[in-house]
Amino acid sequence: MQPNMANNIRVECLPSGEALKLFEEKVGSETLHMHPDIHKLAEAVAEECAGLPLALITIGRAMASKKTPQEWEYAIEVLRKSAASVLPGVGKEMYPKLKFSYDCLPDERFRSCFLYCSLYPEDHPIEKDQLIHCWIGEGLLDEHTNLSSARNQGHFIRGSLIDACLLENIRGNYYVKMHDVVRDMALWIVCEFEEKFFVKLGVQLKELPEAEKWEEVTRMSLMGYQIENLTEILECPNLQTLFLGSNDLKVIMNDFFNSMPMLSVLDLSHNMNLKELPVGIANLVSLEHLNLSWTGIRRLPVELKTLAKLKYLNLELTIDLRMIPQQLISNFSKLQVLKMLACNVGCSLVLEEMEHLKYLNVLTITFRSASKLEKALGLKKFFNCVIERLMLEDFNDSRSLNILALANMQHLYSLGLLRCMNLEEVKIESNKIEGVGFFHSLRFVYLSKCDQLRDANWIIIAPHLEDLVIINCKSLEEIISEEKFGEVTKSKANTNLFSKLKILHLICLPKMKTICSHALPLPRLKEIRIKRCAMLKKLPLNSNSAKGQRVVIKGEEEWWKEVEWEDESTRLAFLPSFKPHVI
Repeated sequence: MQPNMANNIRVECLPSGEALKLFEEKVGSETLHMHPDIHKLAEAVAEECAGLPLALITIGRAMASKKTPQEWEYAIEVLRKSAASVLPGVGKEMYPKLKFSYDCLPDERFRSCFLYCSLYPEDHPIEKDQLIHCWIGEGLLDEHTNLSSARNQGHFIRGSLIDACLLENIRGNYYVKMHDVVRDMALWIVCEFEEKFFVKLGVQLKELPEAEKWEEVTRMSLMGYQIENLTEILECPNLQTLFLGSNDLKVIMNDFFNSMPMLSVLDLSHNMNLKELPVGIANLVSLEHLNLSWTGIRRLPVELKTLAKLKYLNLELTIDLRMIPQQLISNFSKLQVLKMLACNVGCSLVLEEMEHLKYLNVLTITFRSASKLEKALGLKKFFNCVIERLMLEDFNDSRSLNILALANMQHLYSLGLLRCMNLEEVKIESNKIEGVGFFHSLRFVYLSKCDQLRDANWIIIAPHLEDLVIINCKSLEEIISEEKFGEVTKSKANTNLFSKLKILHLICLPKMKTICSHALPLPRLKEIRIKRCAMLKKLPLNSNSAKGQRVVIKGEEEWWKEVEWEDESTRLAFLPSFKPHVI
């Protein structure tokens, strides 16, 4: 169905010299030198891009693998013909030429995965794992004997789309997004070649839009609008994906899903006013992927047990969820992915029923007591799962945590400690320092309201940590103590402490004095944010820290004036980095 794309798009174009330089940079010198004719042919291809940066980049990447003059001559022919099929009002140098990069994708599977990304709103950050699981739920990937193999193929396709400059990495590579012009081009392809998508552009919806041929639609995206009520039955017998996330949904009528027998992917996430699911959701007998994260639902209806094909269930941050019927989770016999991080329902239910989930492979979960964590660690099925994200919250039955008890979670990439008010110590034994690097996958650590903790020494065993956020820990005095730093240095186990760190946020830490007593290289550092840490006078920086990086340091101006520097050259090096914190 035709999206609204009547508005012209204004794009600044490059002069011919700069355009050719950018194009050749993307093609690469190896290809350019494969044959003496290719240089001249490259000029002709670059000329067809009409100075449009995105066309130069995407077509340049597509031509990087073309090693013969014949392939280049064919590309010129295709690009010159493409001007005849332009979208009215957009300009001949736009979508048809960009489509060349789409046509150069390896096969139809890659192209289908690319077009699927256009269902997300303009400039919308797309969580990469969520995207891949949608591809799996829609059946866009090959048949695989296990989830790990399917996800690996998804990552390969995602990487190929990034290499082709049709997607771009953002937010530390955890998310991707489509450039707005690339998305418009994708939607143009959808319209031009009669793919049955329904995507509304450039409008603010408060109710379901009208369409002449609902029965033809295979994918529908109504994300990011202000839709409050779904009170009409849609006859969509061929619909496979429905995105309703990030609306103001309050009511979904019981019969809304009655005529969607083929629906396999349903996203209702980020609708905090949605308190109840309609019992009619039980009619979605083909559903494989259900995302209810960030919704206000209070209970899961027992009728969900009819969803016999469900493989993916996301209940993360359902903070109002009070009740999941007994045996409901275990009834999803094909379930492969269960996401319950910060779900209000406790972990006991999951631990009791997960033994019946033969195919469960990926799990995110919150533990609210040391005893329940200890119980889980004794379950074989728990350790057979890929634990990707873990939160320890409201630990009030323990003063100490042995962090190495989690060391077997080889795929753990996010760990949070929240409101562990009695926790005084996170232990890491000195004789284990030689084993620094237990948590090879750990990328994100979040500590909040752990008021008895005085240090965060245990972080030294996470060698690939990228994001460290510590908030409202009243007694925290240092992150890495002098003693622990000495042990690490002596053992030579991790001489490049924080070598992958990109983000460091320290907020409301009234006793914080030291991050680390020694200056660190921090070669990947991008941002430091300090707020309400009045006693923190020195940063672990010298003139060699973060070499080549554009580091941003955010904080209060009064705090910045009091910072003590290693020497004058360090102060001058980081003076341009400061940005005052704006309340």
